[in-house]
Amino acid sequence: MRFIVKKVGYLMKNSKFCFIVFIITLFFSLNLFAEEEMEKAPSFCLKSIENETIYLDSLLGNYIIIDFWAIYCKSCVDGLDAMKDIFAIYEERGLIFLAINEDGPRNVSKVPGFVKGHQWEYTILYDPNKEVQDLFGIQAIPETYLLDTNGNIIYRHRGYKEGDEIEIKEKLEELFPEKEGDEEENTD
Repeated sequence: MRFIVKKVGYLMKNSKFCFIVFIITLFFSLNLFAEEEMEKAPSFCLKSIENETIYLDSLLGNYIIIDFWAIYCKSCVDGLDAMKDIFAIYEERGLIFLAINEDGPRNVSKVPGFVKGHQWEYTILYDPNKEVQDLFGIQAIPETYLLDTNGNIIYRHRGYKEGDEIEIKEKLEELFPEKEGDEEENTD
């Protein structure tokens, strides 16, 4: 620290230009450092509703939504219902949606019928012992995460009320800009 103070003093005495360059360099260095401090989603693997083992790390390279939910949680179910049409648009562009079920072991058998009844096309994963929920530090559900292609958490939302899905849709629009041909297809 003493070195920096001496250097700043020297620069101030000898040249305002050098001091300005120093401040600008420091500003950009701090900005770059801040961008490197993104929170990485914890690695996990869970069984899917189709009894496949899904590893989060194997899905990297894609944008991923992770939503923690349970059958008994009305706001969880409402949020997943609200995301159906949005997911249908972005799934074609490579979006992956992991809906992690947090119902206990006694309710796991109810999940497939429940999902079918709601016509969800998400990848449904089971976390009956709440191990992944604990990895993410979740205290209450629903909780939704959007990960970038490197597995960094770029968006987090706790709870659900009608209209919250619009915020996620806007974030997805930033990540997946429309192509020229898409506008013509969507006018039907």
